[in-house]
Amino acid sequence: MTSILVVDDERAMVGMVAALLGEDGYEVVTAYDGEAALRRHAEESPDLIILDRGLPKLSGDEVCRRIRAMSSTPILMLTGEKGSDERARLLDLGADDYLEKPFSKKELSARVRALLRRAVPAARSRPAASIGKLTVDARAHQATVAGEALDLTPTEFRLLAALATRPGEVVDRRALLRAGWPEERDPDPEWLKAHLARLRSKLDGAGAPALSNVRGVGYRLG
Repeated sequence: MTSILVVDDERAMVGMVAALLGEDGYEVVTAYDGEAALRRHAEESPDLIILDRGLPKLSGDEVCRRIRAMSSTPILMLTGEKGSDERARLLDLGADDYLEKPFSKKELSARVRALLRRAVPAARSRPAASIGKLTVDARAHQATVAGEALDLTPTEFRLLAALATRPGEVVDRRALLRAGWPEERDPDPEWLKAHLARLRSKLDGAGAPALSNVRGVGYRLG
Protein backbone atom coordinates (compact mmCIF):
# COMPACT_ATOMS: atom_id res chain seq x y z
CA MET A 1 0.00 0.00 0.00
CA THR A 2 1.23 3.50 -0.84
CA SER A 3 2.17 5.36 2.34
CA ILE A 4 1.98 9.12 2.90
CA LEU A 5 3.51 11.05 5.80
CA VAL A 6 1.29 13.97 6.86
CA VAL A 7 2.99 16.65 8.99
CA ASP A 8 1.13 19.56 10.60
CA ASP A 9 1.01 20.94 14.14
CA GLU A 10 -2.78 21.36 13.90
CA ARG A 11 -4.20 17.99 14.86
CA ALA A 12 -7.55 18.80 13.28
CA MET A 13 -5.79 19.45 9.96
CA VAL A 14 -3.82 16.19 10.22
CA GLY A 15 -7.01 14.30 11.03
CA MET A 16 -8.86 15.84 8.08
CA VAL A 17 -6.06 15.16 5.58
CA ALA A 18 -5.54 11.63 6.92
CA ALA A 19 -9.27 10.90 6.55
CA LEU A 20 -9.33 12.19 2.97
CA LEU A 21 -6.25 10.17 2.03
CA GLY A 22 -7.65 7.10 3.74
CA GLU A 23 -10.77 7.36 1.57
CA ASP A 24 -8.48 7.19 -1.47
CA GLY A 25 -6.85 4.02 -0.19
CA TYR A 26 -3.53 5.37 1.11
CA GLU A 27 -1.78 4.33 4.31
CA VAL A 28 -1.20 7.45 6.42
CA VAL A 29 1.65 8.15 8.86
CA THR A 30 1.47 11.32 10.96
CA ALA A 31 3.74 13.76 12.79
CA TYR A 32 3.03 17.03 14.58
CA ASP A 33 6.41 18.77 14.72
CA GLY A 34 9.56 19.03 12.62
CA GLU A 35 11.73 16.70 14.67
CA ALA A 36 9.05 14.00 14.67
CA ALA A 37 8.69 14.43 10.91
CA LEU A 38 12.36 13.59 10.36
CA ARG A 39 12.10 10.55 12.65
CA ARG A 40 8.97 9.27 10.94
CA HIS A 41 10.53 9.74 7.52
CA ALA A 42 13.58 7.71 8.58
CA GLU A 43 11.46 4.99 10.21
CA GLU A 44 8.68 4.62 7.64
CA SER A 45 10.26 5.59 4.28
CA PRO A 46 6.95 6.99 2.98
CA ASP A 47 6.17 7.29 -0.73
CA LEU A 48 5.12 10.93 -0.34
CA ILE A 49 5.27 13.68 2.29
CA ILE A 50 2.60 16.34 2.87
CA LEU A 51 4.40 18.99 4.91
CA ASP A 52 3.11 22.18 6.53
CA ARG A 53 5.46 25.17 6.70
CA GLY A 54 4.61 26.29 10.24
CA LEU A 55 5.89 23.60 12.59
CA PRO A 56 7.26 23.68 16.17
CA LYS A 57 10.77 22.47 17.10
CA LEU A 58 11.92 22.52 13.47
CA SER A 59 10.25 24.55 10.73
CA GLY A 60 8.66 22.93 7.71
CA ASP A 61 11.18 24.76 5.55
CA GLU A 62 14.08 23.19 7.42
CA VAL A 63 12.47 19.75 7.38
CA CYS A 64 12.09 20.07 3.62
CA ARG A 65 15.75 21.06 3.20
CA ARG A 66 17.01 18.17 5.33
CA ILE A 67 14.85 15.52 3.70
CA ARG A 68 15.72 16.74 0.24
CA ALA A 69 19.43 16.60 1.09
CA MET A 70 19.20 12.88 1.81
CA SER A 71 16.16 11.62 -0.11
CA SER A 72 14.19 12.01 -3.32
CA THR A 73 10.83 11.40 -1.61
CA PRO A 74 8.24 13.69 -3.26
CA ILE A 75 7.25 16.60 -0.99
CA LEU A 76 3.95 18.50 -1.18
CA MET A 77 4.20 21.68 0.91
CA LEU A 78 1.15 23.24 2.56
CA THR A 79 1.22 27.03 2.84
CA GLY A 80 -1.09 29.86 3.81
CA GLU A 81 0.83 32.31 1.62
CA LYS A 82 0.01 33.11 -2.00
CA GLY A 83 1.86 34.43 -5.02
CA SER A 84 4.71 33.57 -7.37
CA ASP A 85 7.39 34.55 -4.85
CA GLU A 86 6.10 32.00 -2.36
CA ARG A 87 5.87 29.33 -5.05
CA ALA A 88 9.44 29.96 -6.22
CA ARG A 89 10.73 29.96 -2.64
CA LEU A 90 9.13 26.60 -1.85
CA LEU A 91 10.54 25.04 -5.01
CA ASP A 92 13.97 26.42 -4.12
CA LEU A 93 13.69 24.61 -0.79
CA GLY A 94 13.29 21.31 -2.63
CA ALA A 95 9.51 20.88 -2.64
CA ASP A 96 8.05 19.13 -5.68
CA ASP A 97 4.72 20.92 -5.42
CA TYR A 98 2.69 23.10 -3.07
CA LEU A 99 -0.91 23.57 -2.02
CA GLU A 100 -2.44 26.76 -0.64
CA LYS A 101 -4.70 26.57 2.39
CA PRO A 102 -7.65 26.18 2.41
CA PHE A 103 -7.90 23.45 -0.21
CA SER A 104 -10.55 21.00 -1.36
CA LYS A 105 -10.46 17.20 -1.22
CA LYS A 106 -10.55 17.14 -5.02
CA GLU A 107 -7.47 19.37 -5.29
CA LEU A 108 -5.54 17.46 -2.63
CA SER A 109 -6.31 14.12 -4.27
CA ALA A 110 -5.29 15.40 -7.69
CA ARG A 111 -1.96 16.78 -6.43
CA VAL A 112 -1.15 13.56 -4.60
CA ARG A 113 -1.95 11.41 -7.63
CA ALA A 114 0.14 13.63 -9.90
CA LEU A 115 3.19 13.50 -7.61
CA LEU A 116 2.97 9.74 -7.23
CA ARG A 117 2.67 9.30 -10.99
CA ARG A 118 5.70 11.50 -11.56
CA ALA A 119 7.71 9.28 -9.23
CA VAL A 120 7.39 6.53 -11.87
CA PRO A 121 8.84 8.18 -14.97
CA ALA A 122 7.13 7.77 -18.30
CA ALA A 123 10.58 7.54 -19.85
CA ARG A 124 11.25 4.03 -18.55
CA SER A 125 10.93 2.56 -22.02
CA ARG A 126 13.97 4.50 -23.24
CA PRO A 127 17.43 2.88 -23.11
CA ALA A 128 20.28 4.21 -21.01
CA ALA A 129 22.11 7.30 -22.28
CA SER A 130 25.77 8.02 -21.53
CA ILE A 131 27.56 11.37 -21.67
CA GLY A 132 31.14 11.13 -20.49
CA LYS A 133 31.10 9.79 -16.94
CA LEU A 134 27.33 10.31 -16.66
CA THR A 135 24.88 7.47 -17.36
CA VAL A 136 21.12 7.99 -17.25
CA ASP A 137 19.13 4.75 -17.15
CA ALA A 138 15.42 5.53 -17.58
CA ARG A 139 14.36 1.89 -17.12
CA ALA A 140 16.06 1.66 -13.73
CA HIS A 141 15.24 5.29 -12.89
CA GLN A 142 18.87 5.85 -11.96
CA ALA A 143 21.60 8.29 -12.90
CA THR A 144 25.25 7.57 -12.09
CA VAL A 145 28.54 9.42 -12.44
CA ALA A 146 31.54 7.12 -12.75
CA GLY A 147 29.39 4.37 -11.22
CA GLU A 148 28.25 6.46 -8.23
CA ALA A 149 24.50 7.04 -7.99
CA LEU A 150 23.15 10.59 -7.99
CA ASP A 151 20.42 11.31 -5.44
CA LEU A 152 17.80 13.07 -7.57
CA THR A 153 14.18 13.95 -6.99
CA PRO A 154 11.68 12.47 -9.48
CA THR A 155 11.36 15.85 -11.20
CA GLU A 156 15.14 16.32 -11.40
CA PHE A 157 15.51 12.87 -12.91
CA ARG A 158 12.88 13.54 -15.58
CA LEU A 159 14.62 16.78 -16.52
CA LEU A 160 18.01 15.08 -16.66
CA ALA A 161 16.62 12.24 -18.78
CA ALA A 162 15.18 14.76 -21.26
CA LEU A 163 18.55 16.52 -21.52
CA ALA A 164 20.54 13.29 -21.76
CA THR A 165 18.63 12.11 -24.82
CA ARG A 166 20.08 15.07 -26.75
CA PRO A 167 23.68 15.44 -25.47
CA GLY A 168 25.36 18.65 -26.55
CA GLU A 169 22.14 20.00 -28.05
CA VAL A 170 19.98 22.79 -26.68
CA VAL A 171 16.66 21.54 -25.27
CA ASP A 172 14.12 24.36 -25.23
CA ARG A 173 12.26 25.39 -22.10
CA ARG A 174 8.89 24.18 -23.33
CA ALA A 175 10.20 20.65 -23.88
CA LEU A 176 11.77 20.62 -20.43
CA LEU A 177 8.60 21.89 -18.79
CA ARG A 178 6.62 19.11 -20.48
CA ALA A 179 9.20 16.53 -19.38
CA GLY A 180 9.40 17.76 -15.80
CA TRP A 181 5.67 18.24 -15.19
CA PRO A 182 3.80 15.94 -17.61
CA GLU A 183 0.53 16.21 -15.67
CA GLU A 184 0.42 20.02 -15.65
CA ARG A 185 -1.33 21.92 -18.43
CA ASP A 186 0.59 25.14 -17.89
CA PRO A 187 3.65 24.60 -15.67
CA ASP A 188 5.28 27.78 -14.37
CA PRO A 189 8.72 28.52 -15.91
CA GLU A 190 9.92 29.46 -12.42
CA TRP A 191 9.59 25.80 -11.43
CA LEU A 192 12.04 24.91 -14.18
CA LYS A 193 14.60 27.48 -13.04
CA ALA A 194 14.56 26.27 -9.44
CA HIS A 195 14.79 22.55 -10.22
CA LEU A 196 17.52 22.96 -12.84
CA ALA A 197 19.58 25.05 -10.42
CA ARG A 198 19.54 22.18 -7.92
CA LEU A 199 20.21 19.64 -10.67
CA ARG A 200 23.20 21.66 -11.91
CA SER A 201 24.60 21.80 -8.38
CA LYS A 202 24.34 18.03 -7.99
CA LEU A 203 25.93 17.38 -11.38
CA ASP A 204 28.79 19.79 -10.70
CA GLY A 205 29.41 18.27 -7.28
CA ALA A 206 29.67 14.78 -8.77
CA GLY A 207 31.97 15.78 -11.64
CA ALA A 208 29.34 15.17 -14.33
CA PRO A 209 29.19 16.97 -17.70
CA ALA A 210 28.19 20.60 -17.34
CA LEU A 211 24.58 21.77 -17.52
CA SER A 212 24.49 25.22 -19.11
CA ASN A 213 21.83 27.81 -19.80
CA VAL A 214 21.57 29.11 -23.35
CA ARG A 215 19.93 32.47 -22.73
CA GLY A 216 16.56 32.90 -24.36
CA VAL A 217 16.51 29.37 -25.75
CA GLY A 218 16.91 26.54 -23.23
CA TYR A 219 19.51 24.31 -21.62
CA ARG A 220 22.35 22.07 -22.81
CA LEU A 221 24.00 19.07 -21.15
CA GLY A 222 27.60 18.34 -22.10
